[in-house]
Amino acid sequence: MSRPTADETGMLNARRRAAGDLPVSTAALLGAVALVPTAGVLGLRVLRNAPVALPDVARTATPAVQTLAAVVPALAALGLAVGSDRRAARVALAAVGVFGLLGAVDAAAWLPAAAAVLVGTTAALALDLGGLVDPLRADTDPRDALSPAIRPASLAALGVLALAWSLIASAGIGTTTFRPAGAALAFATLAALPLVRGLDGAVELGLWALAAFAVTVTAASAPFVAGAVVLVAFGAGSVPFVLLALGIGGAVATVVADARRGALGPAVGAALLLAAGVPATLPRAVAFGLGLLLVVREWAPAARPVSTDRAEARGGVADA
Repeated sequence: MSRPTADETGMLNARRRAAGDLPVSTAALLGAVALVPTAGVLGLRVLRNAPVALPDVARTATPAVQTLAAVVPALAALGLAVGSDRRAARVALAAVGVFGLLGAVDAAAWLPAAAAVLVGTTAALALDLGGLVDPLRADTDPRDALSPAIRPASLAALGVLALAWSLIASAGIGTTTFRPAGAALAFATLAALPLVRGLDGAVELGLWALAAFAVTVTAASAPFVAGAVVLVAFGAGSVPFVLLALGIGGAVATVVADARRGALGPAVGAALLLAAGVPATLPRAVAFGLGLLLVVREWAPAARPVSTDRAEARGGVADA
């Protein structure tokens, strides 16, 4: 790894200061752009299975919205790659973006694209989790050094397993085993969001309970419609109902709670995870992976400027 020059360190600090001048991070903005078509597809799927006629405008716009939902999250991943300071992160995120686009335009490339999205997402998450570890405490107190990464790592592990098992099932391997397991893990990831994000206020926990109760009442009052919506909109036909309600309620509560306390990156990430549903298709997988990356990457406060002395003491900064 090359040692940083003063110019390289100054450029890195300037980039971080510029990002700090924005009301939200660049990653959160890119995630919000990706969320729009992803949530739009979810809304259209819900309306299509609701006991009302789908408006002509919505029916006409559906192909365009579906195309945008397949392309925009991949472009957002490429945007994250461009803004990354480390070469390894750029490569991992670029693989997600490039192969996500390739799989969207050419069905024959689905298998390598799915593998690249899975591997790239996993690598980018590992790098972001490594950034949460405090290197100054690693030698003196390893447990203290690792503690900031424990909760995001548990969420990332659930999400990566959901992504892997869902894509493996879609590739035709162990479909009857991996598809329901992947779907259950996707909603377990959603249900874990309030726990790992530390929602403990009465309003936040009450919103979780209220959202889960609303899902329960809706499903009980119109079970056939609810079943169709769950299957088509979320791809979660095999998910146990309790987990489904807890997952949707947990994601909604996390979005609201994080938005209220100004953590817009995790809020957008949680919304992407919910809107993506079970990541069994490539567009869903890219959006789901992007949501995971946003929650983990934006977990900690903004990074402090890198001092030249500290960077040299650690053998250099990441390959910028």
